[in-house]
Amino acid sequence: MTFSRFAMKILPKGKRNRLFAVLCLILIAIFSIVGYWWMKTHKGSSVDPLTAQTVKAGLPHYLFTMDGKSKATDAINSAKALMGPLAVTVSSDRVFVADTGRSQVQVYSRDGQWISTWGKGKLNYPFAMTFSNERLYVADPNLMELFVFDDRGEMHKSLLNKQRLQLINGQQGEIIRPTGVQVGADNLIYVSDVGNQVVLVMDTSGKIIRYFGGSGTTDGKFLYPNALDVGKNGKVYVSDSNNGRIQIFDQRGQFLYKITGSQGKSGPLALPRGLAVTDSGIIFVVDVFSHSLRTYDEAGFELWSFGGHGNANDRFSFPNGLCIDTEARIYVTDRENNRVQVLGY
Repeated sequence: MTFSRFAMKILPKGKRNRLFAVLCLILIAIFSIVGYWWMKTHKGSSVDPLTAQTVKAGLPHYLFTMDGKSKATDAINSAKALMGPLAVTVSSDRVFVADTGRSQVQVYSRDGQWISTWGKGKLNYPFAMTFSNERLYVADPNLMELFVFDDRGEMHKSLLNKQRLQLINGQQGEIIRPTGVQVGADNLIYVSDVGNQVVLVMDTSGKIIRYFGGSGTTDGKFLYPNALDVGKNGKVYVSDSNNGRIQIFDQRGQFLYKITGSQGKSGPLALPRGLAVTDSGIIFVVDVFSHSLRTYDEAGFELWSFGGHGNANDRFSFPNGLCIDTEARIYVTDRENNRVQVLGY
């Protein structure tokens, strides 16, 4: 039975009573709206669903190795084998590895099967990479260039090419030497530069919009800034390698806080490089000299450490690069073991 039928049934007939019925319906509607609002606002706070990159309980485990080798092809085509890989990144269907010792990029399927080689004869020391908007960006500090490939492997005009940084004071700085690159949600490109010890922020044409940092050991300064990540929370995370810390900034370059590792059982960070931050704010970092992968929460407390020196499937020898895909698989370039180890849950 509808509200209107109910009201007309309980009230006597007549024009006055019809007016009363209308007023009664208005009051019922008001009470219904207020009651719905009260239930929505007092049922308790909602919980966001877990994302693919949410860190799960416990340590990850070894899944497989990517090194370009197989029992069938290694002896026939050893050029597919990795040599001193320093960086790794992923697209929706491929994995890109900086085959630094061979001055090229090796391309694999997501299950680790070799597909092709990019940049041979053009790259010198591919050191860092990221894939975004159907583009692969490759930082080469030796050539002092930031290379750009399309998703077919064709090389486009470099965004950086042996240029000096124009300083805020109007003077020219050192030649930019890129060692890290990431694209933020704002489509700006963030580049760590060891030539000037800064982080650059560029648009997609390569125009430098701003920079922050400078050489030093105090908060907000860098000694050999390396990998960086731009979180969905708007924060910029930088591996300040030779200062043994991760520094966190807002998008305008204002220093927020730092993580040194001193709050964890594994002790201070020795040489942090590869860096990735999950959607839930968990910070993954490769510590080169402790041959390990370490994780921290936003407050800087260590969650767990994985690895140790060696050549077994769950050990590393001077690891360097890192990325995490949408299925929570973790890719680590195991430099001296000439491979990428893939971890998961």
